[in-house]
Amino acid sequence: MFRFGITSRITESSDYFEIRNSLSQDWANYFYENFPDDIWVTIPNQGSKSIEYFKSLKLNVLILSGGDNLGDTLKRDETEASLLRYSLLNSIPVIGVCRGMQLIHSYFGGSIEFGNSSFSKIHKSKDHIINYKEKEQIVVNSYHTNKIVESTLSKQFSVLARCTEDNSIESFYNKKILSIMWHPERKMKSLNWSTNLLKKFLNNKL
Repeated sequence: MFRFGITSRITESSDYFEIRNSLSQDWANYFYENFPDDIWVTIPNQGSKSIEYFKSLKLNVLILSGGDNLGDTLKRDETEASLLRYSLLNSIPVIGVCRGMQLIHSYFGGSIEFGNSSFSKIHKSKDHIINYKEKEQIVVNSYHTNKIVESTLSKQFSVLARCTEDNSIESFYNKKILSIMWHPERKMKSLNWSTNLLKKFLNNKL
């Protein structure tokens, strides 16, 4: 059984001042529909203290969720970096989604740049086609304007998918980390394909 721990955003109430840990309802729907026999919990942003929470629940998969940019909320950055470090030291598989992929890339010394207008036109709130393993073309969603600087990608990773329109990296991986720029929890034509990709990774069949 998989016991997912998924990181959360830091948001503010629109009605009055209150800082919250939050997660899109899309994730709850996604887990219930695609991983019905497994367990998942949201991890609060408590910096390195979140490791004890993660350990106490015996979680065995870490998902670094999307939303916001690195540096927007330092507490979230600290939380996710701490959990990533712990997971790597304990051979716990990690899935990075959009911002999560960027955090992993940054953690391993990689650089991220803001895409220009032509890049944003392809990637901001639009579906586009990716080349998966240079063999298969898949339509995925896209909600980002930041770009992985490929020349700074760690040698520990292999590129798994690229955008067909600009050749930018859409996914990279190794045996313990899968990073994807699309959002598997949001509706898209290739939802089943994307879920199967996650399951292959978690079952060491990627």
